[in-house]
Amino acid sequence: MKKIRVVIFAAVLGFGVLAKSTKAQPMDSTRIESDFFQSIRANHVDSYITFGQGFGNLEPLIFEGLISPYFLLRTSRNARWGASISPAILIRMEAEKSFPVRAPSYMPNATFYHQISRTSEQVKYVFLTLWHHSNGQDDDFTNEDGTFNTKTGDFSTNMIEVGAFFNKPILPFANTREYFRTSIEYHINFARSPELEGVYSFLRWHNDLRIFRFPLPKSTLRWLGYKTQLPHVQTNIETTWMFGDVNNASFFDLEERFNLSFTISYRPPVLNDVSFFVNFYTGKDYYNMQFMHRINVLRLGLQAYTFK
Repeated sequence: MKKIRVVIFAAVLGFGVLAKSTKAQPMDSTRIESDFFQSIRANHVDSYITFGQGFGNLEPLIFEGLISPYFLLRTSRNARWGASISPAILIRMEAEKSFPVRAPSYMPNATFYHQISRTSEQVKYVFLTLWHHSNGQDDDFTNEDGTFNTKTGDFSTNMIEVGAFFNKPILPFANTREYFRTSIEYHINFARSPELEGVYSFLRWHNDLRIFRFPLPKSTLRWLGYKTQLPHVQTNIETTWMFGDVNNASFFDLEERFNLSFTISYRPPVLNDVSFFVNFYTGKDYYNMQFMHRINVLRLGLQAYTFK
């Protein structure tokens, strides 16, 4: 029994010495590098799948799913430039006979990043994204009765998004990390469906606040000798304001111009790459030819966790 106590005491003492020596080590460039590219991952849209259509005014669905893998390109571990490409596809499987998937949204994109701050407490960078959005159809935009051909109508647009992204402590907690993004999206008049003129916003202002909550405060994490940890809870608030001529709406017409999305996701400790989420969305439909509809929906689903 005495030998066991000695072994336990030595193990505890050794752990304490190891933790102190780790704490005393200076922060190297690898940590700063990981902050930059970790914030790029935080800026990326996560793949997800919903359980049905949720509660609201969406048509009956088996699921809605965003397939958005991305490839991060960088020249070195401490590079101040980065890029990512993604062949994103959004699909809705309808709850009808044979479960059809009609006219998916194809949204391939490429983003270029430039870091403008190297401090470990705040990461700031600007980005430029090139987007394409189409549904792979080539029939007439409208039906014979003048309504939009939402099943096989040709929808296509291309856009440029320019913005800034940074993290700055907002909440008075030691185990949260907050990221904020603001950007302007402009749809260029190239290979764009002419029928979108006057009914679709070509200039949009996006704002996005993301809050990650970690199991341990940073001070405790450093004391234990670890550099990174995975967050358990993520809160995401997104807003969009649409400018331009949209159905002759006035500038302050919230129903035509304002979109809001609020998401809370939880990653159980036993999972590294998947989280459960609940999302509330109110605004114009983002599914290609469905853009004329305003939807209000509350839904549940699974979300890929790209934050590392």
